[in-house]
Order: sequence, then structure tokens, then C-alpha cells
Amino acid sequence: MFMKTKQQEKKKASKVKRPLSFNDRTPLSALISGMETTGIVISLTRYGAYVDIGTECDGLLHISQLSNTRFVEHPRQVLTPGDEITVRIRSTNAELKKLHLTMLPQDVLDAEAEDKMEDRIPLGDIQIDDELWGELRRVTDYGAYVEVGAEVDGWLHFMDHPAFGWSVGSHPSKFMTKGERVRVWVADVDQAQRRMKLTANRPKHLPGPRRDL
Repeated sequence: MFMKTKQQEKKKASKVKRPLSFNDRTPLSALISGMETTGIVISLTRYGAYVDIGTECDGLLHISQLSNTRFVEHPRQVLTPGDEITVRIRSTNAELKKLHLTMLPQDVLDAEAEDKMEDRIPLGDIQIDDELWGELRRVTDYGAYVEVGAEVDGWLHFMDHPAFGWSVGSHPSKFMTKGERVRVWVADVDQAQRRMKLTANRPKHLPGPRRDL
């Protein structure tokens, strides 16, 4: 089933019509971070989508930059090759021919940029069951992104928050608040997709006392 899906995506990508020929494209050095533009989704991967915005290389729209209101498991949930979408320039590197895009609102990007730290924990140094303190940065329909001092924010599903169940059927924003400090444990680390899943409920298999809320 997986191979069939990949073949279908590859077939769709091969049929996508690019907006410009490769002889008439804007150099990356002319782009400015934050500028808004439109582009065509060329292909999908597990970790995001490649988008042609008329520059010398396709831009990467990472999976974490697709939505401010939901957790996207795979880009195909919201995008299809050939879609015309509006994106913003997140960063460029003309020398390495790299372009990163985003679909997040500018105010969210500004807030996250203000909180960036120079020295962050490499994802490769984080292990499952590691205990961390973090701050809820962005609350969505399915949970929240948590800043834990790592090079990527962790994902905390609303069902993994200790307050889940106190208000049955409530939106996560009712018991998950931006800026809230939480103690979490690493549930999963995906190096390929650069993702980290968290839980705020202490894993039962860990030794030591459990905390009461």
C-alpha cells in the first residue's frame, strides 16, 4: 500500500506544470525573509512538500510549517501536487541553494523567533523517556507545540496532557494555554522527519515517585 501511494504521488508530481522555465527564474539572493508569494506544490515527502515559487530551486515547506491549527501527520492531508498555495519565505541560502518556506501566520513566526536560543539541544542527543521542562508555544485543535530548549519544538497531543478528561469534549485551548510551563517526557524521536513527540504524563515504567496534580 505504501509503495502504491508513493508511485501515485510520483506520477502526480511528474504531471505538475511549472510556472516558469528554468531559464527565467529569480535568484535566491533576491528573496527577503518574510515576503509572501504564491507557488505550485511539486512533490510531497514524509517531512514536507517541495514548492516551486519561480526561483532557481524548489523551496521546502516543512511539515511543521503547514498549519497553525492542526497537527499534520503527512503533507498529503492538506496538500496535493499541483496545488497553488500562498507561502512566506522563511530562510534562504544562495550558496547552498536552499530555500525554506512557511504557511504559518507572521505573528506566530515573530513570536517564535523572539524565543529562539543560540544553544539548543541537538535532536540526536535526546532520548526516549528523557524528562524536560518546556513552554507551550502554539496550541492547535489537536494539542500543542512545546519549546523544550531543543533544536525543534516537541509535539504534545491533547490526550497526553494531565488535564485531558477534566472537561470532556472541550477544545485543547480550554486546558492548554500558550505560555504554560509543563514538565514532559520524550515519547518518540524521529530523526528523519525531525520530530519529537512528548507526554506530560509520567511514563508508568519509569522508576521513582509519580507526581500528583
